[in-house]
Amino acid sequence: MSIKRRHMVNQEVKGTLARLLATENLTVEHRRVTTAFFDVEKRLLCLPIWKTASETVYDLLVGHEVGHALYTPQEGLQDAPKAFVNVLEDARIERMMKVTYPGLRKTFFDGYKELWDQDFFGVGEEDLTKIPLIDRINLYYKGKANIEFNEKEQEFVDRAALTKTFKDVLDLANDLYEYAEGLEDEKNDDIDLPNIDAEADTSADKEEEVEIDPVSQEEQQETEEETEGDSAPPRQMSIGGEGEEIQKPSPAAGTEYDETESITEGAFKDALESLIDDSAKEWVYLTLPKVNVKEIVVSAEKVQEDLKYHYFGYPTSSREELEEFEKSREYGFNHYLKFKKDTQKTVNYLVKQFEMKKSADQYKRAATSKTGVIDTNALHKYKLTEDIFKKITTVPDGKNHGLVMFLDWSGSMNQVLLDTLKQTYNLIWFCKKANIPFRVLAFQNGHYRYSDSYSHKAVDPKVNQLHIGSDVRLLEFFSSRQNPRSLEESLRLVYLQAFAMNSWSMRIHQEYNLGGTPLAEAIYCARDIVDDMKRVEKVQKVNVVCLTDGESNPMQYLLERNAEYSYNDDSFLPRQLCHSHGKVFFLRDPKTGFTKKINPSPYNTTKEIVEFFRKITSYNWIGIRLCSKSEANRVFRYFVDEEYSVLDKQWKKERFASVKDKMGFTEAFFMPDQGIGEGTTDLEVKQKSEVATKAELQRAFKKHMGSKMSNKTILNKFIEQIA
Repeated sequence: MSIKRRHMVNQEVKGTLARLLATENLTVEHRRVTTAFFDVEKRLLCLPIWKTASETVYDLLVGHEVGHALYTPQEGLQDAPKAFVNVLEDARIERMMKVTYPGLRKTFFDGYKELWDQDFFGVGEEDLTKIPLIDRINLYYKGKANIEFNEKEQEFVDRAALTKTFKDVLDLANDLYEYAEGLEDEKNDDIDLPNIDAEADTSADKEEEVEIDPVSQEEQQETEEETEGDSAPPRQMSIGGEGEEIQKPSPAAGTEYDETESITEGAFKDALESLIDDSAKEWVYLTLPKVNVKEIVVSAEKVQEDLKYHYFGYPTSSREELEEFEKSREYGFNHYLKFKKDTQKTVNYLVKQFEMKKSADQYKRAATSKTGVIDTNALHKYKLTEDIFKKITTVPDGKNHGLVMFLDWSGSMNQVLLDTLKQTYNLIWFCKKANIPFRVLAFQNGHYRYSDSYSHKAVDPKVNQLHIGSDVRLLEFFSSRQNPRSLEESLRLVYLQAFAMNSWSMRIHQEYNLGGTPLAEAIYCARDIVDDMKRVEKVQKVNVVCLTDGESNPMQYLLERNAEYSYNDDSFLPRQLCHSHGKVFFLRDPKTGFTKKINPSPYNTTKEIVEFFRKITSYNWIGIRLCSKSEANRVFRYFVDEEYSVLDKQWKKERFASVKDKMGFTEAFFMPDQGIGEGTTDLEVKQKSEVATKAELQRAFKKHMGSKMSNKTILNKFIEQIA
């Protein structure tokens, strides 16, 4: 792991630390700013992008800023001296943080020691007894315990340890500043004057030489110029880059400090700037859109109505055209019926495996306990054992399962669409027999032009919010809420649509044609869809299945539109993450506060968004990817190169491969993009003569059993995740 990457992870972790310390729904962001600040109204804690801070110093700075967020009110200073208030308030909030979080005591001690060693307070070479009282108090409460105070000064030190409210701090700051002004007045009244003999002859006739301080005229002039305008000598700090020392000019011998000004408070702020990464990229914090799912989902009833009209009520121009259309429709319908009959064995196998695995899990969780009632059949054993009581075995009820399936309805799916739909139907029939609630939604975009009714405003647009285009639709093809007759009708009609797309002489319904691949946008809606299923159908465990043949469209986020685009009514401009250079993206969930760095590469889109949703939901996320062997090899090399040889062997042996926890999904299945829909291949004998040879029969039987075992292996793996 590179230093840069380690640093990035560190800052993400510290953001989480800040939220935990704050014990509230605090928003933490790192920005290219010179100092940390806290927005009380937005509850936003903004931290600089520090590049050289150690773990300890980082924890110190985070703990310090959280202390301000928790305990420092957003009220004015009421004419109190700002530097004095800052020093005393730092002491108060850090004391309170140590009480609330005792573990921070060591963090503050070690962190300030480290900063002391690096002379962050700018007084490393100074006589600490000579610096202003406010600075000594500052150093004392930041870990310099050997600071000396006189009796009067100790009173202020003790009061600083007893401040409870911000008002206490303001009062103390005013009192301390008044005391410092008094010290300054004493200095001015105590100027060394020449000693003149009062008894000497003062007659005008007599002249005597008076010897005063032997300072040259040039030196005196220089001193006057230095002190003119400012009561304290200038202390400018040049903060160099990494590896450079902080340059501090030492004061001239005998220089007196102004008691009403703080040296250390300003020096510390300046030194902190040396930790900031001036070359850091801009950190952009993205938020999930709050989606009105009803505006995006086309209901199963609407889909069915549209397709039924198209395939059974659409007017034709001629009798010949109608007959040809009806012939193709009948052929497609018979094709569906044959598939439905042939796949029943596969469905029954799925249900059997599911019930077996569910029962095994229940048995594993079963608990046996004694009832306290004597078992009369065991009384004869009372001399040998005390175990003569009746026992009861409690088998906990299994959780109610639910299945939400997102089906890729993009143009690239054209060649595999029918086979994909067959696999989907297997899962639907499995759910029906196993009494599992389900919803199947195809994701699509790009066909809004066919109907104005699909132009939606499902999202209230905001700056830096993930974007959902108005052409994005979720087509609810099937739902367990449909009655058996309606479901069968939908299964038949959607099959006809896919059948027509597969190069058959039957026109398709254009509004349900293939489009883009808004898989990410579909996942944005997943939580609301699942919540609705849990609410209506009392589902406890949900499995979300994403079936696709490739990557999602790149994610987009919203920017404010520049004035040059004022001709457009839309105030926001969508921008792809992968085309936004010089930025680092973080995605934040407004409900949980979870924040994660997002890789903007288009090859990582599906992985990144699924991985994020796995963190903020309790669902089981399953991926099914249809692809060629070469495409599978590319993906394996990109994501899990260290497991490539194992996955390659699995594909060759079982005609599929699965990857756990490496590609966003709980488990991602890679399946060949040809012949995946049928339960098994028919026993087909290819023979050259009228009578098949023994070798021809063996080859046919081997192929048949191979397909059978391959499908059963895939189904077993899938059921393991579902159950």
